[in-house]
Amino acid sequence: MSVSRGTADDDTRERVSRGIVTLITGCMFSGKTTELLRRISGADSCRVVVFKHVIDTRYSIDAVVSHGGKSCDALVVDGSSAMLPRTTDGVSLVGVDEAHFLDDGIVEVVDRLRRRGIDVVLTSLNCDSWGHSFSVVERLGQIADAWIVLTATCATCGDAADRTQRTTPIIDGNMVGGAESYEPRCTRCWSAPAVFA
Repeated sequence: MSVSRGTADDDTRERVSRGIVTLITGCMFSGKTTELLRRISGADSCRVVVFKHVIDTRYSIDAVVSHGGKSCDALVVDGSSAMLPRTTDGVSLVGVDEAHFLDDGIVEVVDRLRRRGIDVVLTSLNCDSWGHSFSVVERLGQIADAWIVLTATCATCGDAADRTQRTTPIIDGNMVGGAESYEPRCTRCWSAPAVFA
């Protein structure tokens, strides 16, 4: 049985056309969405599509909005499988806000987009309110070409914060929230929240 292998020209073509995957992580209020919006603003808007998960309605139903109020329109999805059909020909950059809300299929979606020559920029929390990493984020980190880790300023002592502190009771398992429910904390000032109320 013979095995067909690509030529050196094929390999070069794939490397040239391959998209770049950038993962931006950190605690809440570390500037992840602001950095995503900055990268999007430098691209041709006709060639950009931005996705957000349907459960993230904090500032807008159909826009990605930073805590500082900057925003851009977004396509709302309830899972990763809805992303590829909505990434049409001509798109050169895909943004994904709060990737930790998405299912594990996002890893394959991102890899397929990259193989189509599309750059992908994703934001995600680095860990949940209990300090546990998200498995989907770890898997995205394994395929990312660049993994940027941002910190905030601890709301208690002013040191660099890498944790997200839940400051209000968790009702019915709802973890989505903003400044009314979370603040950045350093490891020393952070504590895990109580169980769901």
